Amino acid sequence: MQTDWFASASAILFREWDPIGISRWDDSPRDEYDDYRNHLAGLIRAGASDHVLLDNLEWAEVECIELGPIDYHRNTRVVAALRALGPPPG
Repeated sequence: MQTDWFASASAILFREWDPIGISRWDDSPRDEYDDYRNHLAGLIRAGASDHVLLDNLEWAEVECIELGPIDYHRNTRVVAALRALGPPPG
C-alpha cells in the first residue's frame, strides 16, 4: 500500500536521519522531512544509485537546512533502510 512505504520512509528520516534533531522534541512535527522523502522516493523510482541518494541527503543538509558536517555513516544507514523498504509506489 502506498501510504505504508511513505509512512515507513518518513519514520526512517525522522528517527534515523534527523539532521535538525527534532525527534527529541515532544511536539516535533512528524512531517518535517516529507519533502525530502518525496524527492528520494522519486529518485529511487527512477533507478538512482545509492551514491545519488547519498548526494541528495548531503545536499538537503548543506544547501537546504544549512548544517554540517555530514555524517556519512548515518546517511549510508538511512539509504540502506530506505532500500530495504522496496520500491516506492508510484
